[in-house]
Amino acid sequence: MMRFPSLRPARLGLLLATAAMASACSILPEKEPVDTYALPGTLAQRATGVSSAGISPSLRVVRPVAGGAIAGKRIVVMPEPDQFSVYQGAVWSEPAAQLVRDRIVDAFLADGRLPAIITDEGVMAHADLLLSSQLRDFQSVYENGQPVVVVRLDAHLLQASTNRIIASRSFAHRHAVVGKEVPQVVEAFGAASDRVAQDLVDWTVQHAVSR
Repeated sequence: MMRFPSLRPARLGLLLATAAMASACSILPEKEPVDTYALPGTLAQRATGVSSAGISPSLRVVRPVAGGAIAGKRIVVMPEPDQFSVYQGAVWSEPAAQLVRDRIVDAFLADGRLPAIITDEGVMAHADLLLSSQLRDFQSVYENGQPVVVVRLDAHLLQASTNRIIASRSFAHRHAVVGKEVPQVVEAFGAASDRVAQDLVDWTVQHAVSR
């Protein structure tokens, strides 16, 4: 009678694991493709020269604080009140708070009245003023079956040396989406963010040069 060599436990386990992996690979769905979107903008260069470089205070723009559904890179939508969801297969190129911070910096640089603008990244140079904020809304909502983008930012202007709050204000803008496709929603996000950033610049300059 012929005897066949028995498989060792370790070898048998390896064969079973390999077979299981091969079976799983054959039934798992392919990874969903993801489109990555930058925040579009239409900021125009409109430097006014109201303040000279000799007397303009320097300003540090801090990345806004964001939490909950809008803290990450997903493009958030509220199809129903108090119900958060995301657009499938689409993400922002950076977390929403960073996109907003960069848009604010772009607005200050385009405006030109406060030429010394720095951020909370890179070299931590001295700044006279500090602009901190909280991103409260950065999502689209459905109103009468049509998406509308909402961007809301609570801002605080502080004296950097003492952390004394000079002024506080909430900025918000709602922008209707022309259509319902993701690229159209993204365009509305860009327009709403531009408006909030421009209003924030005008408010900051007003308090910065009159303090």
